[in-house]
Amino acid sequence: MSTLSDTAIDALELRIQVEIDSGRSGAAQYALALGDQVITGTFGDATAHHRFVIFSATKTFSAMALLPHLADGSLELTAQVARYIPEFAEQGKGEVTVLQLLTMQGGFPQAPMTRDRWGTSEGRRVQFAEWRLDWPAGTRTEYHPVSAHWVIGELLETLTGRPYVDVIHERVTAPADAPPLLGPAGDGPVVTVRATGAHPGNSPVAVAEMAEVYGRNDLVPQVTIGPEALLSMNHPLVQAAGIPGGGGRTRAEDAVRVYRSFLRDDSPWMRDAIGVVRNGSVSVSDGVPACRTIAGVVGGADGYHRHRWYPSAPRSFGHAGAGGQLCWCDPATGLSFSFLHDTLHGDPRVDFLRSAELNELALACVRS
Repeated sequence: MSTLSDTAIDALELRIQVEIDSGRSGAAQYALALGDQVITGTFGDATAHHRFVIFSATKTFSAMALLPHLADGSLELTAQVARYIPEFAEQGKGEVTVLQLLTMQGGFPQAPMTRDRWGTSEGRRVQFAEWRLDWPAGTRTEYHPVSAHWVIGELLETLTGRPYVDVIHERVTAPADAPPLLGPAGDGPVVTVRATGAHPGNSPVAVAEMAEVYGRNDLVPQVTIGPEALLSMNHPLVQAAGIPGGGGRTRAEDAVRVYRSFLRDDSPWMRDAIGVVRNGSVSVSDGVPACRTIAGVVGGADGYHRHRWYPSAPRSFGHAGAGGQLCWCDPATGLSFSFLHDTLHGDPRVDFLRSAELNELALACVRS
Protein backbone atom coordinates (compact mmCIF):
# COMPACT_ATOMS: atom_id res chain seq x y z
CA MET A 1 0.00 0.00 0.00
CA SER A 2 1.33 3.45 -0.93
CA THR A 3 1.86 6.09 1.72
CA LEU A 4 3.02 9.70 1.78
CA SER A 5 6.74 10.34 2.26
CA ASP A 6 7.65 12.74 5.05
CA THR A 7 10.91 13.64 3.33
CA ALA A 8 9.17 14.47 0.05
CA ILE A 9 6.53 16.51 1.90
CA ASP A 10 9.33 18.52 3.52
CA ALA A 11 10.75 19.27 0.06
CA LEU A 12 7.33 20.40 -1.17
CA GLU A 13 6.87 22.69 1.82
CA LEU A 14 10.33 24.20 1.41
CA ARG A 15 9.52 25.03 -2.22
CA ILE A 16 6.28 26.74 -1.24
CA GLN A 17 8.07 28.72 1.44
CA VAL A 18 10.42 30.05 -1.26
CA GLU A 19 7.40 31.67 -2.92
CA ILE A 20 6.46 33.39 0.33
CA ASP A 21 10.01 34.49 1.12
CA SER A 22 10.49 35.90 -2.38
CA GLY A 23 7.23 37.85 -2.25
CA ARG A 24 5.79 36.03 -5.26
CA SER A 25 3.04 34.81 -2.94
CA GLY A 26 1.72 36.50 0.17
CA ALA A 27 -0.40 33.60 1.42
CA ALA A 28 -0.66 29.96 0.38
CA GLN A 29 -2.06 26.57 1.27
CA TYR A 30 -1.42 23.08 -0.02
CA ALA A 31 -3.02 19.72 0.63
CA LEU A 32 -2.26 16.14 -0.31
CA ALA A 33 -4.68 13.23 0.01
CA LEU A 34 -3.81 9.57 -0.43
CA GLY A 35 -6.28 7.00 0.82
CA ASP A 36 -7.30 8.13 4.28
CA GLN A 37 -4.21 10.33 4.69
CA VAL A 38 -4.70 14.08 4.31
CA ILE A 39 -1.69 16.36 4.80
CA THR A 40 -2.04 20.15 4.75
CA GLY A 41 0.13 23.22 5.12
CA THR A 42 -0.49 26.96 5.42
CA PHE A 43 2.01 29.71 4.63
CA GLY A 44 2.39 33.46 4.86
CA ASP A 45 -0.64 35.60 5.68
CA ALA A 46 -3.17 32.78 5.68
CA THR A 47 -4.52 30.51 8.37
CA ALA A 48 -5.91 27.03 7.95
CA HIS A 49 -9.38 28.57 8.10
CA HIS A 50 -8.87 30.92 5.13
CA ARG A 51 -10.36 30.21 1.73
CA PHE A 52 -8.82 31.17 -1.62
CA VAL A 53 -10.39 32.23 -4.90
CA ILE A 54 -9.62 29.38 -7.30
CA PHE A 55 -10.72 31.00 -10.57
CA SER A 56 -11.00 28.44 -13.41
CA ALA A 57 -10.26 25.52 -11.11
CA THR A 58 -13.97 26.00 -10.34
CA LYS A 59 -14.86 24.58 -13.75
CA THR A 60 -14.44 20.92 -12.89
CA PHE A 61 -16.59 21.24 -9.76
CA SER A 62 -19.40 22.82 -11.80
CA ALA A 63 -19.24 20.37 -14.71
CA MET A 64 -19.18 17.35 -12.40
CA ALA A 65 -22.65 18.29 -11.18
CA LEU A 66 -24.00 17.42 -14.66
CA LEU A 67 -22.93 13.77 -14.44
CA PRO A 68 -26.19 12.43 -12.97
CA HIS A 69 -28.08 13.83 -15.96
CA LEU A 70 -25.71 12.16 -18.40
CA ALA A 71 -26.10 8.93 -16.45
CA ASP A 72 -29.90 8.93 -16.48
CA GLY A 73 -30.25 10.24 -20.04
CA SER A 74 -31.94 13.53 -19.14
CA LEU A 75 -28.97 15.26 -20.79
CA GLU A 76 -27.41 13.98 -24.02
CA LEU A 77 -23.94 14.93 -25.17
CA THR A 78 -24.90 14.88 -28.84
CA ALA A 79 -28.00 17.03 -28.34
CA GLN A 80 -28.07 20.73 -29.11
CA VAL A 81 -27.87 22.97 -26.08
CA ALA A 82 -30.98 24.71 -27.42
CA ARG A 83 -33.03 21.58 -26.78
CA TYR A 84 -32.75 22.41 -23.08
CA ILE A 85 -32.35 26.20 -23.28
CA PRO A 86 -34.34 27.43 -26.32
CA GLU A 87 -33.07 31.01 -25.99
CA PHE A 88 -29.56 29.77 -26.68
CA ALA A 89 -30.47 29.04 -30.31
CA GLU A 90 -30.67 32.74 -31.18
CA GLN A 91 -27.98 34.41 -33.31
CA GLY A 92 -27.04 31.18 -35.09
CA LYS A 93 -26.13 29.08 -32.05
CA GLY A 94 -28.78 26.42 -32.58
CA GLU A 95 -26.32 23.71 -33.64
CA VAL A 96 -23.96 23.99 -30.64
CA THR A 97 -23.99 20.63 -28.86
CA VAL A 98 -23.64 19.83 -25.18
CA LEU A 99 -20.32 18.08 -25.88
CA GLN A 100 -18.95 21.13 -27.70
CA LEU A 101 -20.06 23.29 -24.80
CA LEU A 102 -18.20 21.10 -22.29
CA THR A 103 -14.98 20.78 -24.29
CA MET A 104 -14.27 24.40 -25.30
CA GLN A 105 -15.47 23.97 -28.87
CA GLY A 106 -18.67 26.02 -28.55
CA GLY A 107 -17.54 29.04 -30.54
CA PHE A 108 -18.35 31.84 -28.07
CA PRO A 109 -15.22 32.16 -25.90
CA GLN A 110 -15.59 35.81 -24.88
CA ALA A 111 -19.38 36.09 -24.74
CA PRO A 112 -20.24 38.44 -21.84
CA MET A 113 -22.50 37.92 -18.84
CA THR A 114 -23.32 41.26 -17.26
CA ARG A 115 -23.92 41.77 -13.55
CA ASP A 116 -27.50 42.88 -14.08
CA ARG A 117 -28.32 39.51 -15.67
CA TRP A 118 -26.22 36.86 -14.01
CA GLY A 119 -28.34 36.61 -10.88
CA THR A 120 -31.49 35.06 -12.40
CA SER A 121 -32.34 32.38 -14.92
CA GLU A 122 -34.41 34.89 -16.86
CA GLY A 123 -31.52 37.33 -17.05
CA ARG A 124 -29.03 34.70 -18.14
CA ARG A 125 -31.34 33.49 -20.89
CA VAL A 126 -31.78 37.02 -22.21
CA GLN A 127 -27.99 37.30 -22.37
CA PHE A 128 -27.63 33.92 -24.09
CA ALA A 129 -30.04 35.05 -26.81
CA GLU A 130 -27.75 38.01 -27.57
CA TRP A 131 -24.54 36.00 -27.87
CA ARG A 132 -23.07 35.45 -31.34
CA LEU A 133 -20.62 32.82 -32.52
CA ASP A 134 -17.05 33.89 -33.22
CA TRP A 135 -16.59 30.76 -35.33
CA PRO A 136 -18.76 27.70 -36.17
CA ALA A 137 -19.06 25.33 -33.23
CA GLY A 138 -16.81 22.31 -33.49
CA THR A 139 -14.37 23.86 -35.95
CA ARG A 140 -11.94 25.29 -33.43
CA THR A 141 -10.87 24.90 -29.82
CA GLU A 142 -10.46 28.10 -27.86
CA TYR A 143 -10.52 28.55 -24.11
CA HIS A 144 -13.84 29.94 -22.81
CA PRO A 145 -12.87 31.75 -19.57
CA VAL A 146 -16.41 31.98 -18.13
CA SER A 147 -19.04 31.90 -20.89
CA ALA A 148 -19.44 28.13 -21.35
CA HIS A 149 -19.94 27.51 -17.65
CA TRP A 150 -22.70 30.10 -17.36
CA VAL A 151 -24.56 27.83 -19.76
CA ILE A 152 -23.61 24.77 -17.70
CA GLY A 153 -25.04 26.47 -14.62
CA GLU A 154 -28.25 27.22 -16.48
CA LEU A 155 -28.48 23.61 -17.66
CA LEU A 156 -28.31 22.51 -14.03
CA GLU A 157 -31.15 24.86 -13.08
CA THR A 158 -33.22 23.76 -16.09
CA LEU A 159 -32.80 20.06 -15.40
CA THR A 160 -33.35 20.25 -11.63
CA GLY A 161 -35.60 23.27 -11.15
CA ARG A 162 -33.25 24.41 -8.40
CA PRO A 163 -30.41 26.98 -8.09
CA TYR A 164 -27.25 25.60 -9.70
CA VAL A 165 -25.18 26.77 -6.70
CA ASP A 166 -27.17 24.45 -4.43
CA VAL A 167 -26.99 21.56 -6.90
CA ILE A 168 -23.21 21.81 -7.21
CA HIS A 169 -22.86 21.73 -3.45
CA GLU A 170 -25.22 18.81 -2.92
CA ARG A 171 -23.69 16.71 -5.69
CA VAL A 172 -20.01 17.62 -5.57
CA THR A 173 -18.78 19.29 -2.40
CA ALA A 174 -21.18 18.07 0.30
CA PRO A 175 -20.55 14.34 -0.40
CA ALA A 176 -16.86 15.04 0.24
CA ASP A 177 -17.65 16.79 3.55
CA ALA A 178 -16.56 20.10 2.02
CA PRO A 179 -18.42 23.41 2.42
CA PRO A 180 -20.16 25.16 -0.51
CA LEU A 181 -17.83 26.34 -3.26
CA LEU A 182 -20.08 29.00 -4.79
CA GLY A 183 -22.57 31.62 -3.69
CA PRO A 184 -22.97 33.85 -0.66
CA ALA A 185 -22.63 31.13 1.97
CA GLY A 186 -19.20 31.20 3.55
CA ASP A 187 -17.11 29.02 5.80
CA GLY A 188 -14.16 31.15 6.75
CA PRO A 189 -12.64 34.40 5.44
CA VAL A 190 -11.50 34.73 1.82
CA VAL A 191 -7.91 35.78 1.13
CA THR A 192 -7.70 38.97 -0.94
CA VAL A 193 -6.33 38.42 -4.43
CA ARG A 194 -3.42 40.69 -5.30
CA ALA A 195 -1.50 41.40 -8.50
CA THR A 196 2.20 41.99 -9.07
CA GLY A 197 4.67 42.09 -11.92
CA ALA A 198 4.14 42.93 -15.57
CA HIS A 199 3.59 40.96 -18.75
CA PRO A 200 6.75 40.93 -20.88
CA GLY A 201 4.78 42.17 -23.89
CA ASN A 202 4.49 40.90 -27.44
CA SER A 203 7.64 42.26 -29.02
CA PRO A 204 9.78 39.74 -30.95
CA VAL A 205 12.39 39.86 -28.19
CA ALA A 206 9.83 39.26 -25.43
CA VAL A 207 8.17 36.41 -27.32
CA ALA A 208 11.55 34.81 -27.97
CA GLU A 209 12.44 35.00 -24.28
CA MET A 210 9.14 33.42 -23.28
CA ALA A 211 9.55 30.75 -25.95
CA GLU A 212 12.75 29.66 -24.20
CA VAL A 213 10.56 28.66 -21.25
CA TYR A 214 7.54 27.34 -23.13
CA GLY A 215 9.50 25.54 -25.84
CA ARG A 216 8.26 27.25 -29.01
CA ASN A 217 6.80 30.59 -30.02
CA ASP A 218 3.39 29.03 -30.70
CA LEU A 219 3.29 27.58 -27.17
CA VAL A 220 3.47 31.00 -25.51
CA PRO A 221 -0.08 31.32 -24.08
CA GLN A 222 -2.45 34.10 -25.02
CA VAL A 223 -4.02 36.27 -22.33
CA THR A 224 -7.66 35.16 -22.31
CA ILE A 225 -8.88 37.17 -19.33
CA GLY A 226 -7.34 40.35 -17.97
CA PRO A 227 -6.20 41.19 -14.43
CA GLU A 228 -9.05 43.65 -13.88
CA ALA A 229 -11.64 40.91 -14.32
CA LEU A 230 -9.68 38.55 -12.09
CA LEU A 231 -9.23 41.13 -9.34
CA SER A 232 -12.97 41.81 -9.41
CA MET A 233 -13.30 38.51 -7.55
CA ASN A 234 -12.29 40.41 -4.42
CA HIS A 235 -15.66 42.18 -4.42
CA PRO A 236 -18.19 40.48 -2.10
CA LEU A 237 -21.02 40.91 -4.60
CA VAL A 238 -19.00 39.22 -7.35
CA GLN A 239 -18.09 36.39 -4.99
CA ALA A 240 -21.74 36.02 -4.01
CA ALA A 241 -22.75 35.77 -7.69
CA GLY A 242 -21.51 32.19 -7.84
CA ILE A 243 -19.76 32.45 -11.22
CA PRO A 244 -19.69 28.77 -12.26
CA GLY A 245 -16.60 29.09 -14.46
CA GLY A 246 -14.36 30.95 -12.05
CA GLY A 247 -16.00 32.10 -8.83
CA GLY A 248 -15.18 29.27 -6.46
CA ARG A 249 -13.62 29.87 -3.05
CA THR A 250 -12.23 26.98 -1.09
CA ARG A 251 -9.40 25.68 1.04
CA ALA A 252 -6.78 23.35 -0.37
CA GLU A 253 -7.87 20.66 2.08
CA ASP A 254 -11.47 20.85 0.89
CA ALA A 255 -10.38 20.70 -2.75
CA VAL A 256 -8.40 17.48 -2.28
CA ARG A 257 -11.26 15.90 -0.36
CA VAL A 258 -13.49 16.53 -3.38
CA TYR A 259 -10.93 15.12 -5.80
CA ARG A 260 -10.46 12.11 -3.57
CA SER A 261 -14.20 11.51 -3.81
CA PHE A 262 -13.89 11.55 -7.62
CA LEU A 263 -11.29 8.79 -7.42
CA ARG A 264 -13.47 6.71 -5.11
CA ASP A 265 -16.47 6.84 -7.47
CA ASP A 266 -16.10 3.95 -9.90
CA SER A 267 -19.31 4.58 -11.83
CA PRO A 268 -19.08 4.66 -15.66
CA TRP A 269 -19.79 8.38 -16.04
CA MET A 270 -17.26 9.31 -13.38
CA ARG A 271 -14.62 7.20 -15.12
CA ASP A 272 -15.56 8.96 -18.35
CA ALA A 273 -15.35 12.41 -16.76
CA ILE A 274 -11.88 11.93 -15.29
CA GLY A 275 -10.30 9.79 -17.98
CA VAL A 276 -11.86 9.87 -21.44
CA VAL A 277 -10.42 12.60 -23.65
CA ARG A 278 -13.15 13.91 -25.93
CA ASN A 279 -11.31 16.89 -27.40
CA GLY A 280 -7.71 16.41 -28.42
CA SER A 281 -7.57 19.17 -31.03
CA VAL A 282 -5.00 21.93 -30.69
CA SER A 283 -6.23 24.95 -28.72
CA VAL A 284 -5.53 28.32 -30.32
CA SER A 285 -5.21 29.76 -26.81
CA ASP A 286 -1.88 28.05 -26.09
CA GLY A 287 -0.92 25.88 -29.07
CA VAL A 288 -1.33 22.67 -27.07
CA PRO A 289 -3.74 19.76 -27.73
CA ALA A 290 -6.65 20.40 -25.39
CA CYS A 291 -6.82 16.90 -23.87
CA ARG A 292 -10.27 17.76 -22.50
CA THR A 293 -12.80 15.42 -20.99
CA ILE A 294 -16.42 16.38 -20.33
CA ALA A 295 -15.41 17.91 -17.00
CA GLY A 296 -11.76 18.93 -17.06
CA VAL A 297 -8.35 18.21 -18.51
CA VAL A 298 -6.10 15.14 -18.52
CA GLY A 299 -2.33 15.57 -18.17
CA GLY A 300 -1.52 13.23 -21.05
CA ALA A 301 1.59 11.41 -22.22
CA ASP A 302 2.47 13.64 -25.18
CA GLY A 303 5.02 15.82 -23.42
CA TYR A 304 2.69 18.78 -22.91
CA HIS A 305 1.65 17.98 -19.33
CA ARG A 306 3.41 21.07 -17.92
CA HIS A 307 1.51 23.29 -20.37
CA ARG A 308 -1.71 21.78 -19.02
CA TRP A 309 -0.55 22.42 -15.41
CA TYR A 310 0.00 18.77 -14.51
CA PRO A 311 2.80 16.50 -13.28
CA SER A 312 4.34 13.76 -15.42
CA ALA A 313 1.49 11.40 -14.56
CA PRO A 314 -0.38 10.72 -17.83
CA ARG A 315 -3.74 10.05 -16.20
CA SER A 316 -3.74 13.06 -13.87
CA PHE A 317 -7.02 14.97 -14.10
CA GLY A 318 -8.46 18.27 -12.92
CA HIS A 319 -8.37 21.94 -13.83
CA ALA A 320 -5.96 24.73 -12.94
CA GLY A 321 -6.89 28.33 -12.18
CA ALA A 322 -5.47 31.76 -12.94
CA GLY A 323 -2.37 32.62 -10.99
CA GLY A 324 -1.30 28.99 -10.77
CA GLN A 325 -4.07 27.52 -8.61
CA LEU A 326 -3.60 23.75 -8.81
CA CYS A 327 -6.25 21.09 -8.28
CA TRP A 328 -5.78 17.57 -9.61
CA CYS A 329 -5.92 13.88 -8.85
CA ASP A 330 -4.01 10.94 -10.29
CA PRO A 331 -5.97 7.72 -10.76
CA ALA A 332 -2.75 5.74 -11.17
CA THR A 333 -1.38 6.54 -7.70
CA GLY A 334 -4.58 7.61 -5.92
CA LEU A 335 -3.03 10.97 -5.04
CA SER A 336 -4.99 14.25 -4.91
CA PHE A 337 -3.17 17.58 -4.71
CA SER A 338 -4.07 21.24 -4.38
CA PHE A 339 -1.93 24.36 -4.13
CA LEU A 340 -3.72 27.68 -3.67
CA HIS A 341 -2.26 31.14 -3.24
CA ASP A 342 -3.19 34.80 -3.43
CA THR A 343 -1.08 36.38 -6.17
CA LEU A 344 -1.57 37.01 -9.90
CA HIS A 345 1.78 37.60 -11.55
CA GLY A 346 1.83 39.53 -14.79
CA ASP A 347 4.64 37.42 -16.23
CA PRO A 348 3.10 34.02 -17.11
CA ARG A 349 6.47 32.30 -16.79
CA VAL A 350 6.37 32.73 -13.01
CA ASP A 351 3.22 30.64 -12.59
CA PHE A 352 4.27 28.15 -15.27
CA LEU A 353 7.64 27.32 -13.71
CA ARG A 354 6.37 27.26 -10.11
CA SER A 355 3.47 24.99 -11.03
CA ALA A 356 5.73 22.58 -12.90
CA GLU A 357 7.99 22.26 -9.87
CA LEU A 358 5.20 21.95 -7.31
CA ASN A 359 3.35 19.32 -9.32
CA GLU A 360 6.41 17.09 -9.58
CA LEU A 361 7.23 17.57 -5.90
CA ALA A 362 3.66 16.60 -5.02
CA LEU A 363 3.77 13.50 -7.20
CA ALA A 364 7.05 12.49 -5.55
CA CYS A 365 5.28 12.42 -2.17
CA VAL A 366 3.77 9.03 -3.01
CA ARG A 367 5.92 6.22 -1.59
CA SER A 368 5.19 2.63 -2.60
